[in-house]
Amino acid sequence: MTKRQRAKYYQDDDEQKLFLTLLSESNKKKNLSKEEQALKRSEVARRRKHQSAQRAEKDKADTINRLLKKQASKSKRVIKDDVDPSPSATHLPPADSVRYTTTTSGSHLSLPDSLLDELLVSSKHRPVPRKVACEISGCKNEKKYVAKASGKAVCSLEHYRLAERT
Repeated sequence: MTKRQRAKYYQDDDEQKLFLTLLSESNKKKNLSKEEQALKRSEVARRRKHQSAQRAEKDKADTINRLLKKQASKSKRVIKDDVDPSPSATHLPPADSVRYTTTTSGSHLSLPDSLLDELLVSSKHRPVPRKVACEISGCKNEKKYVAKASGKAVCSLEHYRLAERT
């Protein structure tokens, strides 16, 4: 039990008074002279200024580190001094692979011969789509729409309305 609890429990006035006097002494503000107050204020201001300078320096260092780490992680190639580039060390893709490369001089698509032959053969057998003309009498324009009700090929909204009426 603490002294305070003991004093309340036993209703001991002497201990309670002692406790209250101790409390009141610690809660009182010390009366400082104007010079001491000014000195205290200047010390607190100096500490605050020092802390803000430290915080600004830390933020600056953190920003620099963050930016440097991002640049390092963006690097796609790793520079190795101990590896000597020899013809056997260069990696060539398999002959049956499709490769797309983009450089400053342009983009290139490399296809294997087997796939290229297949594409040429299949493109020869594909029928060329013929152009469908508008089905409204007297119009030779190319079809753009199909009328919903009649199913006729039409070239414009006016002809669409005509085809829908008939």
